[in-house]
Amino acid sequence: MKKLYLLIPCLFITTLLLHAQQRRKAPTSYNAGNSQDAKFLEKQWWLGFKAGINLSGADVVTAYSALSPVNYTPSAKAYDNFKHPGVVAGLEVSFYYKGFSVSFQPAYRNAIFSYTNQYLWEDPGIPENRLELTYAQKQQIDYADFPLLFRYDFASTRLRPYVQVGAVYTALIDATKSVTISGIDYASGGQNEFTNEPIIVGAKQLFADYQWALIGGAGVNYHVGNIRVNLDLQYRKGMSLANSTENRYGNAQLAGVGDAMDDIKINSFVVTLGTLFPLRFLTKGYSSINLK
Repeated sequence: MKKLYLLIPCLFITTLLLHAQQRRKAPTSYNAGNSQDAKFLEKQWWLGFKAGINLSGADVVTAYSALSPVNYTPSAKAYDNFKHPGVVAGLEVSFYYKGFSVSFQPAYRNAIFSYTNQYLWEDPGIPENRLELTYAQKQQIDYADFPLLFRYDFASTRLRPYVQVGAVYTALIDATKSVTISGIDYASGGQNEFTNEPIIVGAKQLFADYQWALIGGAGVNYHVGNIRVNLDLQYRKGMSLANSTENRYGNAQLAGVGDAMDDIKINSFVVTLGTLFPLRFLTKGYSSINLK
């Protein structure tokens, strides 16, 4: 009986030790599985579509004019920068590794910017007889963009803000230009205001075939299941001339109304919304983020 009393405590202690050992092993096994998943999630390919708007503005390097009055200096062009939204749409292919991403985003972009310039003609003998003219020029340019971006994610959670830098190489597709002439004629003895029908011409020859820009920006990815919803903000700083210096006066119709392109670099704000899909899966129950 005494041996039985000694056996019972021994069995109880042995049971506690076995239970404690099992509890220690369970987390190890669980963490091993999570470690494998986490290692898999360190590397991923993403493919998707994005679209949005861009606002463009011209940075003047050298100003030019088709008219050279001898008795006065014509007013400088006044640019209406970042006021005309254009569209942008394209694909995104990104490779993610441990918070860092390389992203290639070929896209179509429509850039729009405008400017006005004014001229004044006066009768030297009768100053009241004068003619004020305003030329409103609007450029619409279609581009094929090939940006390469480097990103860093601040988190590995469902909501992932990031910053990015890169560069974009751009090829010209097409361009059109419209010129609207309006003014006030005081020479007829009154104040006669008028606006002519706009002149719309193809203007591809006035722009450079290729250019490039630097990119800086930020954005956020939000995971909905295994899909990423992406909001992306970019500022593009033009580094090469957007106009053709050889064909500055190449369009006779535009030169006839006094237009000459300045040497400009185009800067842009680009805002897009996109959807991205993962290309690497672990299991049918795969989750693109660690939900712990």
